[in-house]
Amino acid sequence: MSSPINSSVPEFGVLYDDTRFWVIHRRDCYGPFDYQWSPDLYGVELLYQGEKFGECCSMHQFFADLKPFRLPTRVSEVAITVSGAVVKCLLRSINRNERMQLVSQVLTESGLGRYELSMRESA
Repeated sequence: MSSPINSSVPEFGVLYDDTRFWVIHRRDCYGPFDYQWSPDLYGVELLYQGEKFGECCSMHQFFADLKPFRLPTRVSEVAITVSGAVVKCLLRSINRNERMQLVSQVLTESGLGRYELSMRESA
């Protein structure tokens, strides 16, 4: 898939676009990471480049495994942290603006604050 990053690439970051996001690590872009509701609408499936890597059926049942994709460890940590925060917001019906604030807060609290969250600019 094509990278959404423009000419000015930060060293580290998370680029968010609607439901999708990309992790920028050492100026390399990984993603998109995304989610979709499960067919029964009781859970959320987590996707990396369109392939399922995890799911969440409730606040207490969260599974994710990015090992098959052989991503750098830090990229996996950031992706799982962001995915978990997004799913938490979805299950609690938190609006988009508050969701972005919570994701930033969770990244900082997890020691991943240098992965600054930014929104993708519309073309």
